[in-house]
Amino acid sequence: MKLQPMQIRNVFLMVIFALVIPNTTSAKCVYLQPLKIKAMELGNMLAWSTAEEQDIKMFVIEKSLNGIDFKRAGDVKGAGYSNSKKTYRFLDFALPEKKTYYRMLHYASDGSFTISETFYIEQSPNQNWSVSSVNSTLTNEELNLTLKSKVETTVFYEVKSRTGKLVKTGETNLVKGNNVIAINCQAFAEGQYDVFFKTGREKASISIKKVTAPEMPNLEYAVVNP
Repeated sequence: MKLQPMQIRNVFLMVIFALVIPNTTSAKCVYLQPLKIKAMELGNMLAWSTAEEQDIKMFVIEKSLNGIDFKRAGDVKGAGYSNSKKTYRFLDFALPEKKTYYRMLHYASDGSFTISETFYIEQSPNQNWSVSSVNSTLTNEELNLTLKSKVETTVFYEVKSRTGKLVKTGETNLVKGNNVIAINCQAFAEGQYDVFFKTGREKASISIKKVTAPEMPNLEYAVVNP
């Protein structure tokens, strides 16, 4: 059958539309408790619970030792569709590392996925405060970090490029509990950076990467009881 000019045009437009319009995912996860990481002799125990799941076929756990390059550590079957509390655990059998980053991929039944914020564990149990999570170690606008503190104190931070150039400084007052720090990254050139935190003798650092908007991961993360 020979296509008419109008039919050819319609087929061409449909192909262009399919290429230009990005695929969306139906996966949605509302956490009752965010990811908790506990260092054990055999590795790191990850635990989390959800209050709502919409088309969550599977949780894929990814880990990184530098905060930038993530690899699959394992997966846990999701509830699919649920409005009741679901609790999950995953043991990452690995040798202890000074720093380990974890994030969750929420896979839908169609194979698409969204990504949680990035969680962080550092082997410094005696410190009064620690970096517990970051919205994404890949950023193009703003970096949002959560610092968990046992005391009220002031933390100073510096952002440096991999060549050691200082690009930003700041300070924030911590209260007991969770504290969110926002760092504007819009003026940063693309590339990798280290964020250093310090108060007295206590220190912490994480690695981030400034990317373009199209390179940003599809983030989706909500918590009922952070």
